Amino acid sequence: MGVSFLMISFLTTPVLYMTPYIFCWSLFNGVIILVLLSLLKMRISRPIQIATGLTTAIGSILWNWSIEFNRSTIHLNVDHPYLRISWADALNGVCVFSLTVLVLGLFVAPQESAQKVTKIAGIAALWTIFTDTFFF
Repeated sequence: MGVSFLMISFLTTPVLYMTPYIFCWSLFNGVIILVLLSLLKMRISRPIQIATGLTTAIGSILWNWSIEFNRSTIHLNVDHPYLRISWADALNGVCVFSLTVLVLGLFVAPQESAQKVTKIAGIAALWTIFTDTFFF
C-alpha cells in the first residue's frame, strides 16, 4: 500500500462520508459570509462576494472531509492553551483563508489589490473560526 492507494481511496470517498451536519453547516457558513460582506459595506463586486461565499463553504467542507477521512478529528479537537480554540478550528480558518486568497487573487479578481483580497479572505477565515468555536 503506497501513497497512490491512499490518494485514490481519499478521492473516491464520498463527501457525505462526514456528518451531514458538518456539510450543511459549511454551506450555511458560506451564505452567512455573503450577508456579512454586504453588511460591512465593503466596496466589492458581486462576483467577489459570491466567490468568497463559495470558497468559504468549499474550504470548510474540504478541511472537515480530510480530517474525518484520516480519523484525526479526535487529535485536532484539543484546545490551544492560550487562545482557547481547537487546532481543528484554527486550521479550518487557515484552509478557508488560503482557498479564498487563491481563488480571488488568481481567477476572480486579479486586478484587485492584495490588501483588499487578504482583507476579504481574513474576514471569511475569522468568521469561520468564530462559528466553528462557538456554534459548531
